Amino acid sequence: MHKLIAIALTGAVLSAAAAPAFAQSARWTDAEYLKAGRCLGLAQSAELGAVDVTGLSARIKDQAKGREPYVRDRGETLRDEARRAGNTRNDAVKARLLAERDGSCKAFLGTSVAASGASS
Repeated sequence: MHKLIAIALTGAVLSAAAAPAFAQSARWTDAEYLKAGRCLGLAQSAELGAVDVTGLSARIKDQAKGREPYVRDRGETLRDEARRAGNTRNDAVKARLLAERDGSCKAFLGTSVAASGASS
């Protein structure tokens, strides 16, 4: 009886641990979707040193399916604002945007940031 309970508990723990990772890879939250849109804009900015965004663009397009229109619109707005912000000539702002793109955006852009050779 104890062995059966131990097996059941082990299975439950493993399922609970695997569920968040699987869910995250399958569907982004709205916040992740919006962050990915901003990261796409930063990555597309020529002044920051554009990087390969084909994978992220395709993933955003796929993730847009089934989203509320206001979330999709906000994602496009954030992308456009980030791309415009990246065209700054202010070195301090450019450094902050590069740090964001090469830091927190790396989760969405993957190795394309490192492969671009873009840096401040």
